Amino acid sequence: MFTNLIQTNLTTTVLGKKIEHYTWTESTNDDAWELIEEGAAEGTVVITDKQTAGKGRAGRNWVNTPGKSLTASLILNPAVNSRLSGWFSLLTGVAVVDALFELGLESKLKWPNDIMVSVRKLGGILCESRVKGKTLEWVVIGIGLNINELENELPKELQATSFFMEKSSSTQRELVLANILNHLEPLYNSLKESEDSTQLSSMWTDHCNHLNKTVKFEAENESLSGEFMGINADGAAIIITNGIEKIYASGDIHLIQL
Repeated sequence: MFTNLIQTNLTTTVLGKKIEHYTWTESTNDDAWELIEEGAAEGTVVITDKQTAGKGRAGRNWVNTPGKSLTASLILNPAVNSRLSGWFSLLTGVAVVDALFELGLESKLKWPNDIMVSVRKLGGILCESRVKGKTLEWVVIGIGLNINELENELPKELQATSFFMEKSSSTQRELVLANILNHLEPLYNSLKESEDSTQLSSMWTDHCNHLNKTVKFEAENESLSGEFMGINADGAAIIITNGIEKIYASGDIHLIQL
């Protein structure tokens, strides 16, 4: 990836002004945390062409295709109340969907962190944070998107898709990342300045692909079916099952095809 091509397309004030590019690495999120320890500035982005030990949510692995996937991590220093920690993957999802739409691809969000095209997964977001007292001190946002992969380059069992598969044309990963950062910065600034998630909640709900639909929900020690009603002020899922409203801060949602 070419860092100058990313920065040429940025309209941001902070995000992406400093970019660390590695030809290959184990995990861009891990690299980001190391950079924080070394004094990295907010807005620093880590990118790589090949990631060998990418991390997904709940300890899963993230599979990427060297030279074709977009793999990046963003460093933020929000200094907001720690109750807002759940919002960073959600607002990043909104930015990704808006950025892809600008490039001609319509996608949707599946709570909490999946980027979907119809029923196929295009990518995901992994946020890691550091809290000091009640203050959210640092956040690392990992973004993984399938961009120029062919169908035979993605594992069939994952039901995945790519920008190329959907549009029958390739696109520059650098342009995708620049667009994401351009859309993300105003969302981030809004949350940081107001510490109010009301507007973000509405935007996320507009992009959700399973609002008011029956879903199968799996948490650590629980599995149930219910209707997904949206998200609360902390970004947690609201699910109604057997007439009872339940709130979940984490878990997996599977759409039920009726």
